[in-house]
Amino acid sequence: MDEYKLSPKEIYQILKNKGIEYLHHANTVATSITFIENRALLSRHYVEANGYYQTPQKSDSEDKKYDVWDSVFLDGEDLHKRYNQANRYGPILFKLKLEILNSPFIQGIYVTKNNPWYWKDYTKPDEKFYKSAEEVNRDYLTGKKVDSRIMFTIRSPNNEIKLNKFLHSIEIDIPKLLVNVKAGGEMSVGDYAINAIQESLSLNGLGHIRISKRHDGEFRFCKCNLNYNILQSFEKKEFRKRFAKKD
Repeated sequence: MDEYKLSPKEIYQILKNKGIEYLHHANTVATSITFIENRALLSRHYVEANGYYQTPQKSDSEDKKYDVWDSVFLDGEDLHKRYNQANRYGPILFKLKLEILNSPFIQGIYVTKNNPWYWKDYTKPDEKFYKSAEEVNRDYLTGKKVDSRIMFTIRSPNNEIKLNKFLHSIEIDIPKLLVNVKAGGEMSVGDYAINAIQESLSLNGLGHIRISKRHDGEFRFCKCNLNYNILQSFEKKEFRKRFAKKD
């Protein structure tokens, strides 16, 4: 894999030149709480190996099979905003400072040519990862590729992606859908998510992290509320998985 390890500082400069300010990671409420409790963004391997909780994802088997289970995946863009629809990985968006790429703990970064979700057994390594920063610069945000499939991955970061150091803010989807809560009665699932994240931040010394509401409740120009309505109506298990706290 060393031949696909790119210079974080070179990738930083490329992204900065393209107007990227943050790196983004979307996840479920429950997995996000695990990150907050550990005060770090964690790979799914690290969470599993240390006995922490995380929401199962459809891509887990592929991530293990194709050796990206111990990687943290980051997007250069906010894909919810880019495509005007809910992010399939979850309603909680961590916005990390781009300067993380200049941190001395990151010795290399691996940039995918395609989401591992779409890799096959016959997919060659050169079709999975970029071999040079120049190639990334040529393809990313130029209309030549599907930008959402170009992902910036940090391998085996352990717990070094410190939220108190690198996290700029958290953005939360707030669909206007009612759910039953254990305490009794109903509440908006968006408010439920916000309360859960705010409480976890406060309990873990991260109460200073800013939380913002996606669209501030206005959905006229985005399909996300429709996406969540469909999930709640026809895929209740998937809907619950995205918003529920730990089992």
